Amino acid sequence: LQGDIQLAKAERGGAYLPCSKHPVFDRMAEDWLSILKLPIPGHDAVPHLVTTAGLNLLLYQLDRARELLDRSPVELVCEIVSPKKSVVRDLSADSYQHNNMLPQLAIERFILRIAETQAWTAAVASDEPVLRASDLMQREFGWPDGDEDETVGDPKQLLDELLRKATTRHKQHVGKIHATWSRAIGLSSRRSSRRVRYAPTDRLLKTLVVACVDNRLEFKDFLVRLHQRYGIVIGDAQARSFVDAGTADQEDFSDNAHRLEERLASLGLLRRLSDSCAYVENPFQRARAE
Repeated sequence: LQGDIQLAKAERGGAYLPCSKHPVFDRMAEDWLSILKLPIPGHDAVPHLVTTAGLNLLLYQLDRARELLDRSPVELVCEIVSPKKSVVRDLSADSYQHNNMLPQLAIERFILRIAETQAWTAAVASDEPVLRASDLMQREFGWPDGDEDETVGDPKQLLDELLRKATTRHKQHVGKIHATWSRAIGLSSRRSSRRVRYAPTDRLLKTLVVACVDNRLEFKDFLVRLHQRYGIVIGDAQARSFVDAGTADQEDFSDNAHRLEERLASLGLLRRLSDSCAYVENPFQRARAE
């Protein structure tokens, strides 16, 4: 997919790429290549390209926050919608809320960790603590501007003010990505519940099959692939940490996986060869074979 290098004719203020390479970039390219090589018209491929781009960019934001916070890999506990409330539904809502807060926690950590440096300690202990701290923050964050530090009485007030401004702006802009995009691509829903949780729609499920299944794949291996590629937790094997912690029974997630199997079969994306053997099939590859 990579073409010739195209340099911008004019510099765009405030725009930059934090890292030149990242596993999510490679994964999105793999998803796109999987879709583009299918025997389907370009206009039919576009919705799948858009959905996989949204999912991967959403995961990029969460993963960057996780890296800064030094936490375990991001997981999306997905409930395959059931007619009644379940343990998986509650865990999915908890997972959604946990991930929704990650970027803000990362911003807070990014700002406040300056107070743990020797440079900050030296600034606070100097004869002009506010001025020295202000200079240090200007070098690190490009803030404060102008005379914003003149009304500040101590360095901690500077930190608190920057944190307040950053948090406010985050909630108005980048902080909306997880909630807005997850809903737009069909990953999250409030259906049959008061809390938002991860509950993939048929449209998203089809995109996941199209992007992850070359021809056909055994159902249990499909669940493994979703977990490895996107951190999606549906079956009991992927939910081992919850089962071991006692927050869910193995049966809870086994039932969840069974509901997914039924959903995929109803969408024509799964074929059962026997009671114990089911295969997820890429509908476009199947059409080519036929």
